[in-house]
Amino acid sequence: MLSAKRVAGGKTFQESLAPAFKELGIEFLPFNNVDEAIRTQADCFLLDARDKQDWKDLSKLKSKTSVPILSLVNDSVRRDELLELRNNGSEGYLRENTPAEEIVVRIRAMLADVGDNQIPTEVRAARRFWFQQSVEFRIFERWHKAWSTTLSETGVFLRTSLSFPLYTVILLKFQLLGDPTPFECSGVIVRQEVEGDIRGVGIMFQNLSGDAVRRLESFLEIYK
Repeated sequence: MLSAKRVAGGKTFQESLAPAFKELGIEFLPFNNVDEAIRTQADCFLLDARDKQDWKDLSKLKSKTSVPILSLVNDSVRRDELLELRNNGSEGYLRENTPAEEIVVRIRAMLADVGDNQIPTEVRAARRFWFQQSVEFRIFERWHKAWSTTLSETGVFLRTSLSFPLYTVILLKFQLLGDPTPFECSGVIVRQEVEGDIRGVGIMFQNLSGDAVRRLESFLEIYK
């Protein structure tokens, strides 16, 4: 278990995240402006990018600290908005309604520089990016849901306690931020991770269409 971390965020987060963060060993420090944010000496900042005012705070905050910043975005966020957030200093994005537990997974992995050991070797041929999204998947004729942790041009990792045989074919359905059409494809399970802080299955995509490849590459360009 990693030691407790200090996370600062706008007061819009205080009611929804602070209690859950406390139970998960994360201290939440609310702030009203950039100067207050700096004084918290937090390990990570959360900004509500659904509010355009926070976009101004983002670039100002980034100019004053090297602490990583995560931006909360709405489901209808556009690709150009994601690029602007990235250019202004956002380390990554969190979709609105992301559970506190998943946000904590992201923060701990980011601050501790962990997660590399959670992705199958076969998927590591491509650069991976943090991608937290609720993913629907069908296996053995049954549909399930799990949260992803990382995404690359060749695969995705799903955080789940479910166990499946290696090389089982799996059907996937999820959203790419900035892309209104659900992304659907098939894959094969290439690793089952049963130890460590992040447990689940590593999946390698199979038989992606030309359109699917273009959409995936376009999305990942936001992170590069």
